[in-house]
Amino acid sequence: MPDTDCDPTSVARVLACDAVKMSDSPQEPTRGQASVHVDASADEVFAYLTDIDRLPGLSPENQRCEWLAPSSEMAVGSRFRGHNKAGDYEWHADCEVTVLDAPRAFAYEVPPRFEHATTWRYDIEPDADGTGCTVTESFHAPLLEQPDIYPGKIEGRRDNLQKACEITMSNLAAAFD
Repeated sequence: MPDTDCDPTSVARVLACDAVKMSDSPQEPTRGQASVHVDASADEVFAYLTDIDRLPGLSPENQRCEWLAPSSEMAVGSRFRGHNKAGDYEWHADCEVTVLDAPRAFAYEVPPRFEHATTWRYDIEPDADGTGCTVTESFHAPLLEQPDIYPGKIEGRRDNLQKACEITMSNLAAAFD
């Protein structure tokens, strides 16, 4: 990956971009992913990724999360709200956990139960010896192909989401260094 993709002046949380592997598949307009090797067990990484108090520390956009009543813990169907910021633009997004398969996978959709919801997913593949794992963060954002629904169709949003995956994965690896 070129060094310009990991310019720490563009996003302060970039820590270990050299470790991130982008998908080798052709770019799709609504999908993206990045993978990283983490020097921690799959159980430790899964616990970190499913802790909504710690998850925002990995993301270049997410500032904080909070449970939405009646949810108070991680489970399929639990809902939480993410408070996000990109540049001067701030927003919140309600999320619903759709996959919780410890210690292998975690996913949620934004907004919940919307026909064109974005799905964020984390897949964890343990090393054979169990001391490390490879984590892949992916997104599917079908709303990006719906200009009549998506207000303003933010130019470059797919690429911004891809870069966010790369940064998040870099920060995850650094969290266990």
